[in-house]
Amino acid sequence: MNFSQFTRIIGSKLKWLILFPSLVAVLVYFLTSKLPKEFVSGASLYTGIASGVNSSNSDDNGQSNFDYNAVNNAFDNLMVTIHSRQTSEEVAVKLLAKHLMLKEPELSTLSQEGFDLLAVQIPQDERNNLIGKDEAETISKILKELHSSGDNTIAALINSNKGFYSIEAINSNLTVKRKQASDFIDITFKSSDPGVAVWTVRLLSETFIYKFKFLKGSETVNVVKWFETRLQEASNDLNSSEDKLKDFGVRNKIINYQEQTKFLAEEKELNESNYYKELSNNEASKRAVARLDDKLENRDILLKNNEELNKLRKKLGDANEQLERAKIYGNPAASIDILSNKVSALKKEIQLYVLQYYSLNHTIESVPQENILNKWLNETLIADESEARLKVHIDRRKEFDRQYIEFSPLGMQMSKLEREIDVAEKQYLEILHGLHLAKLRQQNIEMSNNLQVTDAPSFPTKPIQGRRLPLIIISFLASFFLLLVYFIARDLLDSTIKNGERAEELTGLKLFSALPITSNDDLANAKLENTLLDFAVTNLKIELENSNESISNYLITIISNREQEGKTYASNKLAEKLYSLDYSVLFLTNDERVDDIETEDRKFRAIRYDVTSKLFSARSEQNLLPEFSRVNKEAYNFIILEVPAISVNAIPNQLIKNSKLSLLMLDSRRSWATSDNYMLNLFQKATNNSNKIMVWLNYVTPKNLTGLVGVPHNKSVRNGRNSIVKS
Repeated sequence: MNFSQFTRIIGSKLKWLILFPSLVAVLVYFLTSKLPKEFVSGASLYTGIASGVNSSNSDDNGQSNFDYNAVNNAFDNLMVTIHSRQTSEEVAVKLLAKHLMLKEPELSTLSQEGFDLLAVQIPQDERNNLIGKDEAETISKILKELHSSGDNTIAALINSNKGFYSIEAINSNLTVKRKQASDFIDITFKSSDPGVAVWTVRLLSETFIYKFKFLKGSETVNVVKWFETRLQEASNDLNSSEDKLKDFGVRNKIINYQEQTKFLAEEKELNESNYYKELSNNEASKRAVARLDDKLENRDILLKNNEELNKLRKKLGDANEQLERAKIYGNPAASIDILSNKVSALKKEIQLYVLQYYSLNHTIESVPQENILNKWLNETLIADESEARLKVHIDRRKEFDRQYIEFSPLGMQMSKLEREIDVAEKQYLEILHGLHLAKLRQQNIEMSNNLQVTDAPSFPTKPIQGRRLPLIIISFLASFFLLLVYFIARDLLDSTIKNGERAEELTGLKLFSALPITSNDDLANAKLENTLLDFAVTNLKIELENSNESISNYLITIISNREQEGKTYASNKLAEKLYSLDYSVLFLTNDERVDDIETEDRKFRAIRYDVTSKLFSARSEQNLLPEFSRVNKEAYNFIILEVPAISVNAIPNQLIKNSKLSLLMLDSRRSWATSDNYMLNLFQKATNNSNKIMVWLNYVTPKNLTGLVGVPHNKSVRNGRNSIVKS
């Protein structure tokens, strides 16, 4: 639906769109005349949630660091607590207790009407059982009665859907909202009794503040206690693990396992290096002594006479070993000096003994014997010293192997104990962090639970503007839109052809023109009809120009799928219009209501023919009438031939094929059916040129002619024509 169609519907149904909603609004006005007056009282509460001082909304520098999601969540919790059933129940019980304590009506608490209603709801006998010495005792008795059984007067009042003490009514009349992005919330309550409105807000504020503080204050107590217990257990586990590691180190003489193993590895590497170096030196000394022994001629004699010398050498070897061991193991300097002096003394004694027992001074090579012996002595001493050092290095290797065997399993045990301490420490720190957060939250709650009533509820002196005016406005608008939707839906669901646009869309043909349905206003109808006939003549001229046809004997066939489509009336009007434009027109029709006539100037003639078998075999209009030969065909510019409806007659194929233009007449008040498509296909086959067929819409309401002639006068219409216009 386009905008023009929408405005057309509104224009055509405007009186109903105004009249019906107005009647509904008047009806609502009278129905709401007895609505009770409503009074509103309210209070403002400061929460301190968004900007209040606490330990989580600022950093170390005192800069604000808000979590808006947390703030919104806190306000949501406030709203839920206020609207909770338990809060409303406590308010209802306290309000009922206050009203029961009244001996007579008080405007500031309960009006006369409310006081009388309460007397009816709770009889005097039951009322006496509920009233206590003070308000607190009365509340206790009401609660006891409320929870005593499911069927009692108090439960009926509180669980009903209306009344001053109804939980549902309290929640429905209660409005709680935050003031923009501030720390304040507004609580308003609406009631038919001003005193009830004031006291409901007051009791609600007191009950809500107490309940919210209690809930927020008690929710972290158990959490803190649980964290403290778990922290003590984690501390004991950590201490136990540390004691195990300490005992293990003392028992195995471990100060720092990593440093000790590193030092041991370095010492072992150094000892190995010195061992192989000393082994090389010892081998070299042995070879040098062997070569010097070969050079001595009397070696055997010297060896036999040198038993004492060998003993001295053995002593010297032992002394050298002791000296080297003392140096390697880092013995005191005094002990090393003693061993060094002993070695020197043995060396001098051996030297003197050798010089004393060998008298030969030269070898066989004339080398002085003393030099060879001195050299032999030096190499022998070096070899003995090397042997001593090798023994020490071998002992050190054995000692390192023993230490490796001892330290290897200790490392695994040490790592296990350290992992145990690490796990215990992490657990302890995690629990400590949780305890810190719990205490921090507890502190935040204590600091943020500073709910205060800043604006106390005031007594409303005037009733508010009730729901009457909004209901009247809403009823008017709702009925207006519902009626408009009905009209639009009816128009959209209307399957009739209605207008030229739908006719072109359904048939696939170009629109020739249209004719309006007859109006009560003959003058307006005649003007509109004349405009549409002008439009038809214009289309006809365009067709003539496009086809390059001469305006002579131009045959126009008026066809239709069904009867009663208005072909005769339309054909006659087209003929009259052409005649009024000084064209000569011959009108051929089978309608019995049309008489054979001819104008004086012989430019217009109407002839009626009978529907016989000649019609369906006729090749031209000349074959329709026997007397047609007496008609001067050449004298007419246009020949308009009305063809009977093909729903009851056969198609005159040759006649339609020879016509210059065929106009398919359609009644806009009917629907386009599948049979219409079938018959249109037959027409197109008969013409052999689909461009020679145009659609002519008949019986169109003025509102559906806006696409052709703009917005015509909207007059009431009747459904048909009773006569045709004769020339």
